[in-house]
Amino acid sequence: MTDFTERLKSLVAEPSRDTPNDPARLARVERTRAEFAGQGAAIRETLAAAKGPLSALVDVFAGRAFNRIVIAGCGDSWFAGAAMRYALETLTGLPVEGAQALDFAAYGARVGGEGTLCVGISSGGNTPAVMAALRAAHERGAFCIGISNTEGSPILTQFDAALMVHATRKGWPTQSTNATMALLVALGAAVTGNGEGAEALSAELAALPDIIERISPELEAPVAAIAERWATRDLVLFAGLGPNFAAASIGAAKLRELSPIHAFAMPLEEYHHYRSQKAGDPIVVVASDAVSLERALDTALVAEHAGGPLLAILSEPAPEIEARAAETIRLPRTSAALAPMLSILPLQLFAYHFALARAARGLGAPARAAA
Repeated sequence: MTDFTERLKSLVAEPSRDTPNDPARLARVERTRAEFAGQGAAIRETLAAAKGPLSALVDVFAGRAFNRIVIAGCGDSWFAGAAMRYALETLTGLPVEGAQALDFAAYGARVGGEGTLCVGISSGGNTPAVMAALRAAHERGAFCIGISNTEGSPILTQFDAALMVHATRKGWPTQSTNATMALLVALGAAVTGNGEGAEALSAELAALPDIIERISPELEAPVAAIAERWATRDLVLFAGLGPNFAAASIGAAKLRELSPIHAFAMPLEEYHHYRSQKAGDPIVVVASDAVSLERALDTALVAEHAGGPLLAILSEPAPEIEARAAETIRLPRTSAALAPMLSILPLQLFAYHFALARAARGLGAPARAAA
């Protein structure tokens, strides 16, 4: 039998532990919080620095006829692409896929060619699956762009074009994710040649950093209180529709990383096709636009019946949902295309305060079930 000891060792290598009050993990939790506070500045700097490269790409794109856009990534990078799918489709009129990088490298890249614009996102700049996705697309004639916040990294030097994210990621991703989403919207505007629709969405995007900096302190106390009440939970479900599902996925990822507990996101519709929520299971429903509200109400009704507390993340008035929700966070209204950039804020803060509340109680990862 092959000895996979060293292979397994590399696969599970992690400087922090899931044990209660692990100092390495809690130090990273605090770094995550510090980076959270810099999201507005990171978005501004990223968009300002991208003006020159994007202007050059407008000229390049004028000579190409794209028929689809693929954004490949892993983890938050994947979710960032999925979150901005609707924004890019709104801007370009092209089908957009937020692809898990290894899936795309193994299967999706086989369909495409010169009509494909493939964007690969890797914070570290050399994620193997993302590099494989870009190489597979490039071999078939796709125009490939690497995005990273690691200057000089392979993803920024080995393909047709590169865009820098001016954000740090010493904690688990917060500002790097949001600045990447902003950059993807700016890239979508470049694909269209900055047409009329792009101008309106770009103006809304330019206003978001100020909104983020205004509402983040306002969210602090209510989110911390919710985290305190939910801190003993070993499982939290998340659900959302369209761009909201991508935001929910980011929220679940943050909770798994910081706490660490079981946290899973599902498309809002899929919640209703299984017995997804058991008695006592808390669920976070991200429904930040009017399109989501009807199915979100159904989810609130089922959650109430199941006996699981609901946290509703809303931007529209929804009295019937709010009456059944144990907790509600209301965000400023924005277009559905950009809504994830605001929706992730309370989710990131929730993960931070949840981790602190569990640490204060001496809680770590859920105990393993007996064999």
